[in-house]
Amino acid sequence: MSDGPSSTPTDGAARPGRQRAMPKPPNYAARRMLVGTGIVTLVFAAAVVGWRWFGGGESSLDRDRVGWEAIALVDRGTGDVTYVDADGEVTAESPGHGRTGSLYAGDGILALANSRTLTVLPEPGDDAEPVVVDLPASADIATVRTDGPTFLAAGVPTGGDVSLIDLTNRSVIDIGGLALASSPIDPKMFLATLRTNDDGSMFAIADAANFQTIVVRPDGDAPVFLADQPIAVGDELVATSQTVGLQADVSLMALDRTTKATVPTDIPAGSIGVLDGDRLTMVAVGGEVYRIESGNDTAERLGAIAVPAGAAIEWVAPTAGGERLAVGGATFVAVVDLDGRTLFTTTFSNAVDPTPPEPTWTCFPVGGPGGYHSIIDLESGEQLADLATVEELAGVSADGCRVLGHVTADAVLIDPEGTAPIGEYDRIVLGPDGATIVRVLDGETDLIVVDDDLQVGEPVSLTALGEPDDLIAFVPE
Repeated sequence: MSDGPSSTPTDGAARPGRQRAMPKPPNYAARRMLVGTGIVTLVFAAAVVGWRWFGGGESSLDRDRVGWEAIALVDRGTGDVTYVDADGEVTAESPGHGRTGSLYAGDGILALANSRTLTVLPEPGDDAEPVVVDLPASADIATVRTDGPTFLAAGVPTGGDVSLIDLTNRSVIDIGGLALASSPIDPKMFLATLRTNDDGSMFAIADAANFQTIVVRPDGDAPVFLADQPIAVGDELVATSQTVGLQADVSLMALDRTTKATVPTDIPAGSIGVLDGDRLTMVAVGGEVYRIESGNDTAERLGAIAVPAGAAIEWVAPTAGGERLAVGGATFVAVVDLDGRTLFTTTFSNAVDPTPPEPTWTCFPVGGPGGYHSIIDLESGEQLADLATVEELAGVSADGCRVLGHVTADAVLIDPEGTAPIGEYDRIVLGPDGATIVRVLDGETDLIVVDDDLQVGEPVSLTALGEPDDLIAFVPE
């Protein structure tokens, strides 16, 4: 059981001024964090009351860290970009992209966004022209991580057109534009219904206006239209669901619109599953785990997640490269494998709003605003590091195995091997490797590196290279 103080994950974006007391937890979709003073060492516990883990076998902790190409410092007013290396030296500049409110990065590419446009820059040092994407009013932008390219998806909360931006190839797919000619009325799409396969070679999204699924491929010419709403995408099949009363008809569909299976089942939780080859694994709203394969006329029940009394499944997240399904609600989190075995489960005495894992994580920091639990290994379900005293998360590495946590009044880097005290800050950004940190404190910007032995190196000053309120992003390899 985790009863920690109020806590809030963050993406390290700017917030002016240093805070001496803990803030009220902000909105889930825009988490931010400030910390106070002091240095604390987190003491790991052998067990935490209220958690259980199951099965799974051994799992190596020797993981390859995700590297980064550069650190980008971006002037909010002018959009001037300064790229910096691990020694704090300027490696490239890209000036004059206009007012900037947010940054997105992946595969050596940086994108800048404001209320009107998304500007995708070339690789640092490349003199190619930026790709500018016009955004609709009040557009949301979501990062879509895959085992292949990194994509951005842009759409509006009220539904409408959705565009996919391939950062690796700096190309744009206007899904609504492609589908318009073959749709009776203008498509109406929501980002929340976007699904992709592991390598990002195929996407599916629900069209609420035409009651259909639109399938697009970055290397394809024309969209494919299927019935119902997508819940998972494979390399050759798409799993769709249609609610029928208190149940659903779940289908496995080929791109030529032939049906490989249609099975009545309980309603899929979160309208999300994992499609591995021709095998769909899904969790129903009651916690039951089902498998459906080509040729089936019934769903095979594999097991069930123990949903606490009075709780409900609020999200389902494929993770570990599609090998695991994480399931959560306000007071619980569980992780199951594709054979329906529960590898980990925990409950919280208070509503903590647990944060779902990313698709490519191999570890999972369990918890959210209101309390954190532990870092777990997604392969085995084993607890790797205790987070019970963490009050907020300031950053998570690209594999989910290292976190920057707020403990009492300081930032502390935590991983399965131990902790490294970072100290106070006004703003902070953790690199995808989980070893490099950019910290802003009292108008000074420093680059900090933590070695494999969790020893904190001497800060390298970046203050002269930008302004204290610059936007900051690591550009992954």
